[in-house]
Amino acid sequence: MATWPTQLDVPLVEGYGLEPVQAFARTDMDQGPARQRRRSRSTPTMVPVQFLFDQDQLAIFEAWYEHEADSGAGWFYAQIYNGKGLVTVDARFSEVWTASAAGALLTRISAKWEVRNRPIMTASELAAATGG
Repeated sequence: MATWPTQLDVPLVEGYGLEPVQAFARTDMDQGPARQRRRSRSTPTMVPVQFLFDQDQLAIFEAWYEHEADSGAGWFYAQIYNGKGLVTVDARFSEVWTASAAGALLTRISAKWEVRNRPIMTASELAAATGG
């Protein structure tokens, strides 16, 4: 599996977020409360990302995207921020990236990654952290 190039930074804080995909199905009832059930134990998290690249970084990104990330279709190792800090995850592009000028010599890249197996606290870590 490919790895995000070390010459390229982690995503910018601006525009960054974690968007977990809903893991349950909900059925509204004619009367009474809606019913819900869990559909999956493994759901992806969508992560909007932005980067500022100089010309050399943009050249590396474009070539890496094409050759290593299989034009965005392939999985790769990348680092994201979450409640456990900076963590390494399996990611892939969920849509094509876009580029816009961000100054005289900088390009802003915007994309959305699909992340699987996002590290979170275990049940015992949660119990220890909450005193439960």
